[in-house]
Amino acid sequence: MSSRLPVRGVRGFTLIELMVVVALASVILALAIPSFTGMLARKRMEGAALELATDLQYARSEAVQRNRNVLLLTGGAGTCYANAAWTSGTGTCDCTATPVCTGGPTPLKTVQLASGVTVTNGTSFDFEPVRGSLQSAANTTATLVRGAWQ
Repeated sequence: MSSRLPVRGVRGFTLIELMVVVALASVILALAIPSFTGMLARKRMEGAALELATDLQYARSEAVQRNRNVLLLTGGAGTCYANAAWTSGTGTCDCTATPVCTGGPTPLKTVQLASGVTVTNGTSFDFEPVRGSLQSAANTTATLVRGAWQ
């Protein structure tokens, strides 16, 4: 007399089922990647704009605190900018050079922008120390080179 155990159903997935799941995942991923890269570009642009706005406020507050003119200067073909307190004389600042400032200004902060983000080159904001207001109004634009975000 032989005793046989009852055969149980084998649990698991077939190769066909796994291939269907992989194909569906690939299609969903292919549809999601373009919107994801667009979102990354937009977030990179938003981050650079917020940092620039914060650094403008920082330059303004430093002008009042130090009782000196403080400038935010753009440079490096628009890939960076620097905050500098003007102490005396005539000097220059270049955010790509080392040292950043020569002559009269004292560098306070230098920012290298994320790849693909540029700020209008050659623009400067000069904050006066009494009220922290701008000496001369200037417009600056941050642009993302690869896209339409501005």
